[in-house]
Parts: sequence; structure tokens; C-alpha cells
Amino acid sequence: MKSGYFRTFAETKDNMKTAHLSLLLISLMAACLFLGCTRPAEDTPLPELAQAEAVMFDRPDSALHILETMPKPDAHAKEQHALWCLLVTQARYKQMLPFCSDSLIRIAYEYYRPTDNARRKAMSALYMGNVNYELKHITEAMDYFLEAKAEMEKTDDDKLGYLVMSSLGNLYVYRDLTDYALEAFQEAYDYAVKDSCKRYEMTSLQYLGRTYAVKGDYERSIHSYNHAIQIRDSIHEPFYSLESELADVYFILGEYEKALALEKQALKSDTTSIQDYYGLGETFFCLEKYDSAYYYLRKALHTSNVYTLAGVYDALLSLSHQPAYRQYMTDFCDSLLFYQDSVYALDKSEAIIAYKEKYEHQKLINKNQRLTYHATRLFLLSIIAVLCLTGAVIYFLYYRKTTIRRKNAELNRLTTQLNDNKRLIARNNTYIAELETRIAENREATEQMEELQETLASLREENQTLHQNNERLQNEISTHKSTHKADSNAEELNLLKSHRDQLSALVLETHPYLVALHQKPVCLTDKERNRICQLTDTVYAGFGKRLLAAVPTLSEYEVLLCCLIKLHFSVSEIATLLAISPASVSTSKSRLKKKIYTHLGISSEKKSFDSWIWEL
Repeated sequence: MKSGYFRTFAETKDNMKTAHLSLLLISLMAACLFLGCTRPAEDTPLPELAQAEAVMFDRPDSALHILETMPKPDAHAKEQHALWCLLVTQARYKQMLPFCSDSLIRIAYEYYRPTDNARRKAMSALYMGNVNYELKHITEAMDYFLEAKAEMEKTDDDKLGYLVMSSLGNLYVYRDLTDYALEAFQEAYDYAVKDSCKRYEMTSLQYLGRTYAVKGDYERSIHSYNHAIQIRDSIHEPFYSLESELADVYFILGEYEKALALEKQALKSDTTSIQDYYGLGETFFCLEKYDSAYYYLRKALHTSNVYTLAGVYDALLSLSHQPAYRQYMTDFCDSLLFYQDSVYALDKSEAIIAYKEKYEHQKLINKNQRLTYHATRLFLLSIIAVLCLTGAVIYFLYYRKTTIRRKNAELNRLTTQLNDNKRLIARNNTYIAELETRIAENREATEQMEELQETLASLREENQTLHQNNERLQNEISTHKSTHKADSNAEELNLLKSHRDQLSALVLETHPYLVALHQKPVCLTDKERNRICQLTDTVYAGFGKRLLAAVPTLSEYEVLLCCLIKLHFSVSEIATLLAISPASVSTSKSRLKKKIYTHLGISSEKKSFDSWIWEL
């Protein structure tokens, strides 16, 4: 034979709720007072709402009266209406009034959910969970409790943390998820300690003791209950259900004398429950005090809970084996069978209702899926027909457009190449004229004259090759039709490039600093060398960056030498600017040419170094 509280959790959950209702009521009222006092800044609530929230802790019935008699906030005043719905749900839940649905608290939940008010979001989710738990929507209740936990963790509200974690723990423990329940109740206890609320510490320890007992860890269960009793005595709370539950643990362990002493202490409470009489009767029976057992078991029959009645009659039937009570055996047996049938029918009806709801829900889902499938199938067939027709038209248009585009692209390529060649010829002619002027003026030494002659020959050879390519390109272009547009675009692009080259040449010819250096070269300081590099980058749009991107291993001196060549300084001018001999300049250019050409894989016979620098 087992005790009343831990005989079977599935059979006694409603009775435990009745036995500890006062504790839950006090806890929720304390949390509501705290939340009301520490509410974050928001729109000022209506006076009636503020008054109801203020008295929610001490007088939830008065709070509900205020809320029901005040003019209900208009739905357009969403914040006031949401707060009214939340407070009404709190007041009704505190007074254990039944809920037909979660429609009222859902209004508050839907309003606060997208806001930044974490406390209100957590409270609305908590009561959504509590209401759904009362409606036996356990899965939904768990989801709401977990959501409340997530929002609660964003606040520093320890009382709210206790309420959320204790609600979540109670859900777990009645579903035999004792490991999760222990974790939740331990967090609830930690929140209570941080909040310095002894009453919350006491109830958290009670929950832990209850969970340890369900798990079979009776030593820890006894320790938790004794700790809770010590806290209760220190705050002088008339809360004797702790003795009742601790007595059940001792009863399970077979220590009936300790259980009896604790159960007698529990009778001092003004709210003695039927469960107390039930447990006391079983303890007296085990101690073979049959008259007292019969007395308290008969008192335990004054309840409408069929689970309790079935347990009491089971105990009375065992008692009827004693000679003094054998005359009642038939009555006790008939009553036990009746209430066992009632329990079975009740459990079965609940299971049938649950399965029926699931069946109807799945049936509705299947019906909607079939309708959606047929509608989708018809829609897809229509779409496929339209797509096939559209695809045929698009393919024809695409093929035609692609052919025209390919032809125009080829014309653009040929025309662009032709104009690029013309631009290169014009630029080479400019370089040839400059080199011929230098040679005619005989401004360079013999070694440099040979290098200039080599560069001049290279430019003339390149021009001859470009002329031959232009003749070939012109013949290819003439074989195509509708070349006007492509030729016009290419001419425009070529004109822009020519203007850019002319502008760069004009800058070189007119810039005061460059003109002065050409007319009277002087040795460059470090600052002036940097200025030369910056000026080259400005005139030729980042020449230095392009050069280093092509050959990253170049030194600062080598970059400076390339910049001077780019600015069309002669070998003798470069020698003066760098304070070295012309022969050293030629040697440096030769080494630099070999280094760059080797890195880029360019043949030194195809292009002179000056030409490569000018074209970069």
C-alpha cells in the first residue's frame, strides 16, 4: 500500500493542486505586485487598470471586480486593451476560475509579442501556458512556457524567473520528466535566492523535494523538505503541506511513526485537505491502529474526486479484512469497483476525446491537402501549357536576336580593333617624331643614340604591321552589312581614347614643374622623387599601381626610373635628375628591362623598353 501523494502521480495530480493552491496563489500575487511596481516606461495605463494591478497581490477578487465593472478599453486602444486582457486573465487564474478558451489572454499575447517589452511578453506567454495547461493542451503550454523563459532571461526580474521556471517544472514533473523538472526547479530556487524571497525559496525546495521523491531519491527529498520547513518556521508561515508531503516520503520508506508525527502536525493547518485524512488513515492502518485508520479514511470519503475515492475504498477494503470491519467488506468492494470503473471510464473518455480531436484535425488537414493538390494540379497544367507556348515564341525571338547580336558583336570587335590600330599608329608617329628630334639634335651620347635608333626602328616596324592588319580588318568589315552603328560606336570610343592621349601629352608639355626639369635638370631630393611618382600617377591614372601590379618585385628606385621614362625624360636628363652617369642610366634600364620582361615572359626583340613603358 502506498501513500496519498506519491501513490500514482497520474491519479493524484488534481488533488495535489488542491492541497497546495494557497502557495501558488501567494506566489503569483507576489509576482504580480512586483511586476506592477517595476513596469518599464510605457503609455500611462487607465486609472482603473493601475488600481487593479495595485491590488492584484492582496485582493485578486477586488482586482477582478474593478476590471469587470470598468468600461472595457476600446480595441483600437491596443495597449490599454491588451493590458486589460492580461490583468483579467491573471485575476481569474488566481481565483481558480475555469477557462473555456485562451482567446482573452491571446489578445495580450499577440499585442506584446512583437514589442520590446520583455517583461510583458514573458508574462503574457506565461499565462498563455497556464491557461492552455488548464485546458489540457499540454504541448502548446510547454511551447508557451519555453517562450516565456526565453523572454524572461532578457530581464533582471528574478520573481518572474521563479514563476516561469516553477510553472515549467510542474509541467515536467507531472509528465515524469524528472530530470528536466529538477533542472527547472533548481533554476527557480536560484531566482528565489537572488530575489531574497524566503517564501519562494520555501516553495522551490518543496518542488525539489517532491521531484526527488518521484525519482526515488528519498534522501535528497527529505533534505529538501527539512530545509523548506526551516525556512517556513523562520518566516512564521502557516504552511503545513510540507509536513504532509514529507510524511508521504517516510511512509514509502516504512518509517510510519515519523510519518504519523508529521501528519498530525499537518492537521494544525486551517486548510486541512482530504489528502491529509487519506494519508493519516493509511499510516494508522500500517501501524495497526485500525479504529483511527477507519475514522480518517471515512473522513477522506467527503470528496468528489473519483481518483481519491478509488484510493480510499482500496484502503478500506484492505481494512475490512480485520474482523471488526469484515461486515463492510462487500460494501467497500462494490464501491471500489464502481470508482475504479469511473476512473477507467474517465481516463478512457479523455483518451478518446484526445484521439478524436487528433483524428478530426488530421482529417481536416487531409481534406485541405486534397483540395490544395487538385487546385495546384490544375494550375500547374495551365502554367505548363502557357510556358510551352511562351517558350516556343521566346526561342524563336532569342535565336533571331542572338544571330543579330553575334553579327553586331563581330562587327564591333573588328571595328574596335581597326580604330585601336589607328590610334596606336598615331601615337607611334608621335613617339617617332620625338625620337627623330632627339637624334637630329644629337642630345644623347653614342651609347644612347644606338638605343634611340633601336626604339625608332621598333616603332616603324610596329606601324608597318599595324597598317597590314588594318587592311585585313577593313576587308573583313566590308563583307558584313549594317556596319554603320558598330562603326559609329567604335569611332566614338577611339575618339575618347585619342582625347585622353592628347590631354596627357598636353599636361606633359605645359606642366610648370615638368617643363622646368626638362629645361634645366637638377638632382632630385627624396621629396621631389615622391612628387614625380605622384604626378605620374595623376597624369596616367595610377601608372605606379598598374606597374607594381604587373611586377610586384620592383624597388622604389626602379619605379622612379619607370616614371621618368613615362614622362619622356631623355637618358641624359634622367642621369642629371638621379645624379648618376648616362651610362649608369642605360645599364639600369637594361637590367630593369630584363627583370620586367623575364617576369612577364616578353621577348626583348619584339618591343623596346621605352615603348612598353609608354604603352602601359
